[in-house]
Amino acid sequence: MLKIPDQSFNIATYNVHSCIGTDRRFSPDRIAEVIESLDADVIGLQEVGWHLRGRRDFDQFEFLRDRTGYDVHAGVTKNHSKAHFGNAILTKWPVRDVRQLDLSVPYRARRGAIDIDVEIQGIPVRVINAHLGLDPRERQIQFSRICQAVEQDNDRPMLLMGDFNEWRMKIPPLRQVERFFPNALAPKTFHTRKPLLRFDRIYATNDLHLGDHAVVRTDLTKRASDHLPVRCTVSRFAQ
Repeated sequence: MLKIPDQSFNIATYNVHSCIGTDRRFSPDRIAEVIESLDADVIGLQEVGWHLRGRRDFDQFEFLRDRTGYDVHAGVTKNHSKAHFGNAILTKWPVRDVRQLDLSVPYRARRGAIDIDVEIQGIPVRVINAHLGLDPRERQIQFSRICQAVEQDNDRPMLLMGDFNEWRMKIPPLRQVERFFPNALAPKTFHTRKPLLRFDRIYATNDLHLGDHAVVRTDLTKRASDHLPVRCTVSRFAQ
């Protein structure tokens, strides 16, 4: 039977590189301008905050909340005297629950995902925003942890987005992910100057359709971060 789209909303994923652009300038205002231009209902951000780079003691999570008007739900992976850094999900829709997934692997940098239930146009949607590691074996473990979390609680439409640091498409860990999230967008987003790698991705369960997608490449986004944002329209199919 043909499924007809019932309701739709816009989402985006964006690695903001601690608000440091390709010109090496620290500019939270510039990142906020990109976020506002995306006009999305839900936005997953990675590399928010300061750690090794970015202005120390400047709360980027709080700044983006105040500047953009979005509710900013933080998934901080490093929070100590030398760092306040992690992921975030931005939305203006009601959030019913917020969870953190620990994706850290021994002897590697701390990693995580923020996992929320958000009610969009009356639709409960689970959204997971993740930032995975640099090592293939590390990512394999992290994909498995995400799938375990999803398998235990999958009674509603779900979206998985983020910077996966993975440029390949047909590998066993991703086939595991696609069991739960068969709909995928994996455009070329990195590096901003010449995007060749498919790091920034969006996945959806079978009851959601990912359409009208774009890598947002403008004069502003080419300067604001080393990643380009990905934006798409999500349609929910009538049951």
